[in-house]
Amino acid sequence: MYSREVARRVFLAELKRSDLSFREGDDSQYAPQYLLTPTGARCNRVFVVGTLIERDDIGEEVEYWRGRLADPTGSILIYAGQYQPEASRALAEIEIPSFVAVVGKPSVYETEDGRKITSIRAEAVQKVDLDTRNKWIIEAARRTLERLELMRSIDVPQSTDFRPGTIYHPEATTVEDCRKARGHYSTNISEYKQMVLTALSAIRKEQAIEESMPAEAHVMPEVHAETRTPGEVEMQDPPVRGKLPVDYEADSRAESLKPDAYTKPQPGRRRQTGSKRISSLVDLENDDIEEIDI
Repeated sequence: MYSREVARRVFLAELKRSDLSFREGDDSQYAPQYLLTPTGARCNRVFVVGTLIERDDIGEEVEYWRGRLADPTGSILIYAGQYQPEASRALAEIEIPSFVAVVGKPSVYETEDGRKITSIRAEAVQKVDLDTRNKWIIEAARRTLERLELMRSIDVPQSTDFRPGTIYHPEATTVEDCRKARGHYSTNISEYKQMVLTALSAIRKEQAIEESMPAEAHVMPEVHAETRTPGEVEMQDPPVRGKLPVDYEADSRAESLKPDAYTKPQPGRRRQTGSKRISSLVDLENDDIEEIDI
């Protein structure tokens, strides 16, 4: 009986750096395809929440939407065409910028010169509020820290050949996946812990700003340049008559020049009421993350 894979929560900076894709199963043509991230998340589908900061219809006779989604750690491209009608319609209608939740399949693509870019082929796109975005950040942080703790607990070599391993259990990252990820990416645990702290501290800063700002406001994107590793993109939308194929080479060149981005609230954003407050998220001085309820 067919069942969908669990969608994994992964920060965009980590997802964008992921390039280890593989299939598992006896029938390689129809076996599910996975993307293994640097912290060991085995992703057939992903669930991400961030700010939609760009949107373009890159199709010709048939609509084919490309958007850029940003979270506090970075940004990534998302695509939706005629084979994802609901996601395509949402991308066409949602105003820019807006907080959105995206469920989709990670895609990988390698250019002729060997550069890689990672994107998401969206299955569903939905506008959400700030509280939903913040809750996703907290849950994604917890999941990431769990994977990092598992990776820290195992002794693995810094380089190893990757081979598809055991069948994936969707409720937890396995030791084998952590070994594969650490071997392929030489994962720096401290770097990814700092990524989590960056995401959580963004919420704290937003709350401090919110408490001192007027009642009316809006959200504007703020773009920050940072060093990042290009990923790959693999869009598997079949060619459509009357529509040029997606120009991945052009997208890859643009990605190599475009900085990652994330949003901060600007003065004038409407203060939300009736929601549970997040009082304390991260102790940056002690580099420690507190368990909280929201």
